[in-house]
Amino acid sequence: MSFGPLLRAHRLRAGMTQDELAETSGVSARTISLLETGKRPRPRLTSARVLADALDLGVEAREAFLNTTTSRNEPRGAGAFLPRDLPDFVGRDAELRRLAEWEDRAGEVRVTTVDGMAGVGKTAFAVHAAHMLADRYPDGTLYIDLHGFTPGREPVTSALALESLLYLVGAAPERVPPTVDEWSALWRSALAGRRILVLLDNADAPGQVRPLLPGTSGSHVIVTSRRRMSTLDASVPVTLDVLDGEDAVALFEDIVGPHRVHGQREEVESVVELCGLLPLAIRVAATRLLHRPGWTVEWLAGSLLRQEPGVAGVFSSSCRRLDAEQLRLFTLLGRHPRPDFDVPSAAAAADIPPSVAESLLEDLVDHHLLMQPVAGRYVFHDLMRDHAKALTAGSVH
Repeated sequence: MSFGPLLRAHRLRAGMTQDELAETSGVSARTISLLETGKRPRPRLTSARVLADALDLGVEAREAFLNTTTSRNEPRGAGAFLPRDLPDFVGRDAELRRLAEWEDRAGEVRVTTVDGMAGVGKTAFAVHAAHMLADRYPDGTLYIDLHGFTPGREPVTSALALESLLYLVGAAPERVPPTVDEWSALWRSALAGRRILVLLDNADAPGQVRPLLPGTSGSHVIVTSRRRMSTLDASVPVTLDVLDGEDAVALFEDIVGPHRVHGQREEVESVVELCGLLPLAIRVAATRLLHRPGWTVEWLAGSLLRQEPGVAGVFSSSCRRLDAEQLRLFTLLGRHPRPDFDVPSAAAAADIPPSVAESLLEDLVDHHLLMQPVAGRYVFHDLMRDHAKALTAGSVH
């Protein structure tokens, strides 16, 4: 049965007139009449949802009712697009509790902002929290990097972000809307009546984010940024500081394994302090130890003390372990115009064969100086890219 006759059958079964259904659902009586007579073949999926709610349809009847609205231009299930959660995520219990308490507040547009300095673990926290909440959002979990603080790259515009998000939920328009306001209206319409979690990572400023927010309750947007989003209306802030000492030690121990740190508590504490208690720096230092069976924690701590202290020291000491070819490519990629790159672009930047470039890139991934979010593509963390840029230009030739 097509949508019109099915709507009429459900309405009559409910004992409602078109005017009564219009008043209950918010869909105009004229639209209901056009739908029932077939003069309008099908409604938008959001309208079908509110009609189903007004008719109080059961699970199976509702599914059949909504299935009759399917067309290629209407929203579909968004799917799961979150990055993977870190298996060794530690700490942040208070911040996670705050986010969970906010989640339990009903009837509100949920917007959470996560801010803090570079390297403090904003993305890791937000991804972990998003995975923790994902079961509450059956219509999809979305992720987009807004590149607000990516060196050498302009932040993603609101219009481009909206286009990407609409594509992910299957609601991309056939024509390009002329204004951001129209993009934003389409996005709000696509979210209406749905439960979707959206992670907007690395935002530049509130103005970049506002057009991406839902207009109705049901969905949850988590925003990360190095800047505080204090002017973002109705948002709940979560500010991340460096890890406390216990969590920093726990992170280090989880990465290297308990057998490598047994009886060396003071040395571990020294290492994480030299890393500024920053998760990123701790990961770099711990990974160095993990892949050097002959080292002790004391040796690692002494190595850091003999070199530059703090985060810069961790990065510098890691780079000093590179051979000349690895260091040359690392530094050249720091000046690459894009934040991510593949084997051919890296080979072109260094004027080396692709096979050599791929081997060197994989070496840099092993050193945790590059990340590989998907096979064949490589990306810097912002702090590591800054460090690559800061290396002496003459050392790469």
